[in-house]
Amino acid sequence: MVIDFIRWLGLQSMTATLLITLGVGQLMGTGLRLRGASLVGSSRWAGYLLSLTLIMAGYFVLPNTISVVWWVFLAVPLAIAILFTGGSYILPPPPIDALFGPKHSAHKSCSPVYIPDGAYKIPGLLLSPQDEVANGGAVCLIHGFGDSKNSFKWRLVRALLKKGLTVLTIDLPGHGDYQHRPLAYPDALSTIPNAVRFLHEQPGIQTVSLIGISLGGAMAISSLAHSETARKQVDSLVVIGTPTKIKYTSALYYREAWNTYCGAPSLSLLEETTIKQILENWHTGCYSINHNIDDLFDLLAPVDNIGKLKDLPILLVYSRRDSVASTDHAEALRQAAPQAELMPLRSASHVLLTLLPRVNKKIARWIVDQRD
Repeated sequence: MVIDFIRWLGLQSMTATLLITLGVGQLMGTGLRLRGASLVGSSRWAGYLLSLTLIMAGYFVLPNTISVVWWVFLAVPLAIAILFTGGSYILPPPPIDALFGPKHSAHKSCSPVYIPDGAYKIPGLLLSPQDEVANGGAVCLIHGFGDSKNSFKWRLVRALLKKGLTVLTIDLPGHGDYQHRPLAYPDALSTIPNAVRFLHEQPGIQTVSLIGISLGGAMAISSLAHSETARKQVDSLVVIGTPTKIKYTSALYYREAWNTYCGAPSLSLLEETTIKQILENWHTGCYSINHNIDDLFDLLAPVDNIGKLKDLPILLVYSRRDSVASTDHAEALRQAAPQAELMPLRSASHVLLTLLPRVNKKIARWIVDQRD
């Protein structure tokens, strides 16, 4: 009766194609453990059963005509939209920022901190590893432009904690919970040295490393170059996708978006999050700065200032597919600081540099190796 009704509506070809396509998509999502693209949450048995049911239902409705092939072009995007929407609302994974709650299996504790910074206080989160601190090691994580201390940081922070490193992630002036203080050069250069001093004051901390992402890398380089005290207190520096110069345009924005969604290995994110969560996290970003972003990078002068850090172990993490800061930027930095090591990547976009587990593991291992 149902099949006759579908035929009567003239939707037989479309319905059959959609059911089969949806079933194949669910099968792939279940097999790859993509919880954010599943209609049944993380249950593999339910996923395989639903996949088989959808494919068989489509097969029984499928008409014996070649014209059904044309419906595939409509069914594929529609099936993807259904899977992504279902994954976002039907038994979704925990929020991606759950790591930064007071209780999580990845850490012993996560506490909000407010670090004195002149007349202000730097908002941050201090996370302690479950296991014993590796060689008394701690890391200060500095985000990029328009970002915040916890946005899209969960995989990198988790990798650092797993290596036994204490993690302090802070908001730069003009960002996140520090937005009431606009980012102004050179006034904002006090933030990172004060965060480093705070870490050294924590019980058991013997060594401190910095990880600067994009703008955060330029801020770290410039802050250390202008503060001899901070240079002596930092044991290593990781610079991730920091441009030496930037000309920000809408074309650059859309090119980077294309590289992220269509060319980079972003599908793995759906193992532990959903499209809805990613978009919500993306739109939390905001900023307040006293400079045009292009001018700010000119003022921070990463190439000139990294040359003043010749005794500091430095790791440069760059990708050829990064539209904002390709490996050409890394080569300019390495020429100015010959001791710097380069971790070249092929397919990561600017956004995904800190969201690839294999990259995060290498970064964490490199930091620990500097302490041995």
